[in-house]
Amino acid sequence: MKYFSKIKGQCLITALLVLILLIMPFQDYTEQTFLSDTLEYPDDLAGTFHADGGVLDIPAGLGTFTLNTDSHYLKHGTYEVTFNVTSDTEGSSVDVFDPYYVNEDNTCGKVLASAPISTDGENIHVTFTVEDYVEAVQFRVNSVAPLTFDSIYLLSQRGLYKDPYIYAGLLLLASVLFLVYRRKHKVRPEPLLLLLFAALWTTLPMCFPWLPSGHDMYFHYGRLFNLSEGLGETLLPIRYHARMFRGFGYGAPMLYSEFFLYPFALLCRMGLSPIGCWHLMILTVNLATAAVSYYAFSHLCRSRRIGLIASFLYTMSMYRLINLYTRAALGEVLATIFLPLLVIGMYHLFLGNTKKWWIAVLAFTGMFQSHVISTEIALGFCVLFALWNIRKLKEKGRLPRILMAGASTILLNLWFILPFLDHMRYAMFVLGDERNLYAYSVYPAQFFDMSLNNPAMDSLGRTSFANSMPFSVGLILLAGSLLFLLLCFRKEQPDRFHMNLGKWCLGLGILSLYASSVYFPWEAIQRVAILNLFAEKIQFASRFLPFASLFLGITSSLAIYYFFRSREQKQLLFLICGIFLVYTSGKYMSDYSNSAENFVGWDTQMEHSQDTDTLYLISDNHAYVSVRRMLVQDTNFQSSGDVELSGCYRDGTDAGFTYHKTEGSSDSYVDVPFNFYPYLHAYDENGNQLTTSHGELLRLRVALPASSDGAVTIRMEMPSFYRVGDLISLLTLLSLMGGFVFVRNVHGKNVKKKEENGH
Repeated sequence: MKYFSKIKGQCLITALLVLILLIMPFQDYTEQTFLSDTLEYPDDLAGTFHADGGVLDIPAGLGTFTLNTDSHYLKHGTYEVTFNVTSDTEGSSVDVFDPYYVNEDNTCGKVLASAPISTDGENIHVTFTVEDYVEAVQFRVNSVAPLTFDSIYLLSQRGLYKDPYIYAGLLLLASVLFLVYRRKHKVRPEPLLLLLFAALWTTLPMCFPWLPSGHDMYFHYGRLFNLSEGLGETLLPIRYHARMFRGFGYGAPMLYSEFFLYPFALLCRMGLSPIGCWHLMILTVNLATAAVSYYAFSHLCRSRRIGLIASFLYTMSMYRLINLYTRAALGEVLATIFLPLLVIGMYHLFLGNTKKWWIAVLAFTGMFQSHVISTEIALGFCVLFALWNIRKLKEKGRLPRILMAGASTILLNLWFILPFLDHMRYAMFVLGDERNLYAYSVYPAQFFDMSLNNPAMDSLGRTSFANSMPFSVGLILLAGSLLFLLLCFRKEQPDRFHMNLGKWCLGLGILSLYASSVYFPWEAIQRVAILNLFAEKIQFASRFLPFASLFLGITSSLAIYYFFRSREQKQLLFLICGIFLVYTSGKYMSDYSNSAENFVGWDTQMEHSQDTDTLYLISDNHAYVSVRRMLVQDTNFQSSGDVELSGCYRDGTDAGFTYHKTEGSSDSYVDVPFNFYPYLHAYDENGNQLTTSHGELLRLRVALPASSDGAVTIRMEMPSFYRVGDLISLLTLLSLMGGFVFVRNVHGKNVKKKEENGH
């Protein structure tokens, strides 16, 4: 009863929030209306249609054509389509059509549902079911007689999305875990409420039933949804998205880890809507940023109060929000969660308690699994820090722990490192993405810009100042840094450790700003070939700004804490800084929400589920290829002129066909509807592996054997050393977890013995 009295407040709050989630208005279905004046029918028919007053008059004899050239992606479920189309003569019909399906006769498209157009003027209702996890749909007309077309209405079944129930379940789980934590740890309400406010406040742009657009939104949105699709269809880890590029496939996970997307992809698979999944992911990122930074800064500064100030500044930092929303750079934002942890990890390796070497392992692993480029930049700072403190390696036990941390990090991430390095052998477009960093640097006037104009601009480079997206780290960090400089000139210096820490962070923060500015000699550095090997991978000089936010945030928190001596004055200064930070961040988020275009709405959230870029395609020795043609090419098999095909199929990463050569050519080939990938292997009916190469538009080209007839199958076969890396990483993880539990138990027993001996 006594324990229940302690937790009844939390239980009541949890019950209230669960009730709010369950009774809130929620649309668990999707519906879309396609009007005649919004359809993009084939260009060659543009002059044959007559539009008048929102009605489209279609003449007779046009045959079969699509009413909308765009494909609409639908999730697994049952749908009803209502065609508002009439005809005075029988014989015409309408279809719901999957344009990407490959038939045995090598034609494209599968009719999901069809119905004749009646002559009585009644609307046509067609019901169909999407059997796969997701399917592309087009609307097609078979025109025999003149038609009058008005609109198409699409309605899904109820229960397509289950957001309130999943949210409620997650809230209950979080509450239970928090209760377990409270049993062994004292929870201070002030830090909890303040950091919870910071996380919720910075999630405000996600409170709409749509997603505002960001620069990289299309890429990460597509990654998330395709990962959810793959969870039920292939073994873990998922290294290839078979349905991306209209089923041609994409190997982005080989070079861009999706480790932290798995929990959200699983929820999406369980029925959470893509929009709801993205909202939850952003909230989780903000909560994790607040929690991890509070832990790291409190330990680094040896003060919970300073840690709280630093964590609040970091969570609300301006450039983190710009990365989160304007750029939608999910990988970089995930990496910033672990930056504070990396600082405390490096401190313990070289200056602190080396028994906490595991913190550096966790930090590097988190960063590497989030964003490789951010990890590269962080390594540069770590090398600088290590060289400055190289004398510390003489201390007993420090060097072995550093080596242990490095080896553990490599082994723990070997499952991703091996495929990553393996793919560096190939001419991927991303490896040829060489950029002049000077052209992507920032004007100093932008570092502390209060206006934060143009939050939805697409510019990532150094264009005109007036038209550039914001690159501000926040005026509060400038003010905090100036206050710290004033502290340095006081006769009575605060705590020596804190002053040295502040000076270090101030220096690294200024260095980060300098590296991102137009005054840094990037052009001279990139002219040196060996230096350019590392520099060109950074892509944007502005990627140093998150590090500036980190270091200057620590310096500013020390200044806020020490500038005044009395507790009341300290609290007042923090309150003023907090209000200013809430105002500036709120202004940015408000301007962004009002100016950004809608990426997807509730009824169109599947439209961009297959979006991606081309950076992780394997080029034909970096030769030019038309992306526009790639995205509109037919999905059937294409062969040399002397080959006839039958028995064609394509299913995920499996495909096959039967061929017959009409001539005795020795250089016959078939271009399979897959993007070229070295581990897509082709075999004839006798099991002999056939030669593959780049075909037209980067297709997988299969060189046919000499026989005039035969059958070919294509399947994905990853190298066996990938699985070896998976096993080593798994064993390393289990070993680290086992070692951690063992050390904790030994430590607990020692503490208990000391307490008993003390009595």
